[in-house]
Amino acid sequence: MLFQPHPSNTAIVITDPQNDFMCPGGRGYHLTKDTIEKNNTIQNLELLMSTALNKGYQLFISPHYLYPHDYDWQFTGNEQKMLLGLRMYQMVNVYTPPSFGADFVHSFKPYIFDRRTVVSTPHKVASPQTNDLVYQLRQHRKEKTIIAGVLSNICVESHMRDLIENGFETAVVYDATAATSERDFQAAVTNYKAFASATWTTREAISHL
Repeated sequence: MLFQPHPSNTAIVITDPQNDFMCPGGRGYHLTKDTIEKNNTIQNLELLMSTALNKGYQLFISPHYLYPHDYDWQFTGNEQKMLLGLRMYQMVNVYTPPSFGADFVHSFKPYIFDRRTVVSTPHKVASPQTNDLVYQLRQHRKEKTIIAGVLSNICVESHMRDLIENGFETAVVYDATAATSERDFQAAVTNYKAFASATWTTREAISHL
């Protein structure tokens, strides 16, 4: 059965649309710059979000924030060590504006701050198991998700897997993602094709919206 999205039951989920991995000056941009430029990730994300909103779809943003108390974690995996080591996604507290790196990409803000968009609580590792994204999707009666963002093989893939396990029919827009190497990007695409109901380019995705 083909993946058939509809504004009433399908969410556009964007992981970590923040400066640290996506923009010059971001603490991790040197790692993702090559795949972002090759895939036109920023432009593709803008096109996906703007088209989706214009067609009546709702955006769900799953951000990544690290607070001072997170630096006291007693054990971490490699991805967490990378983020903590680079001091990415830094927030002083929930009442203080984010650092440049933790802030949303400027050109994305009109879509993220649209009154219809839901910004979930932050995830702490890579999947929505540590935030309220699934709860928000359920509360808005969404049954399907279309996912994009960064990193291709970490947060995007982890969100894809967890949402599928939670019963959401899921598609991934692979050229609206970015990874720290071409090898990691291709590994992610391999897994998107293995698990997702659809694996699309941005142009293919918007043609189905």
